[in-house]
Amino acid sequence: MFSKTELQHWHEVLLKLRKRLDAASAQMRAEATYASESEGAGDLSNMPTYLGDVGSQETAEAVTVGMAENEAALVREVEDALTRIREHRFGVCESCRKPIPKSRLTALPYARCCVSCATSLHGSQPK
Repeated sequence: MFSKTELQHWHEVLLKLRKRLDAASAQMRAEATYASESEGAGDLSNMPTYLGDVGSQETAEAVTVGMAENEAALVREVEDALTRIREHRFGVCESCRKPIPKSRLTALPYARCCVSCATSLHGSQPK
């Protein structure tokens, strides 16, 4: 489907995306580590802990965990797309076996399916 030059282009796009995801993931880990380390640093007084503060902290931690899980899932998708390039399966819908339009790959370079099949598989939201 794609020429060697085109596959090299998609390979580079995916590597750049993975690098951005890795950087974002490292930043989230660093922020989470800093937050947990600084959490106990101010506990030198006898001030009571307010439930609102605890709830806000738990919400922030839940959001961070959710974002980290999303980042990890995206990294897996990028890695799978890189594997498809190596195996000469990149750009072919895994469901109908038709070519995935370049416009879709430009928007979502790790797409596994064309929009039609993704909509059928996942309801109204293509993946």
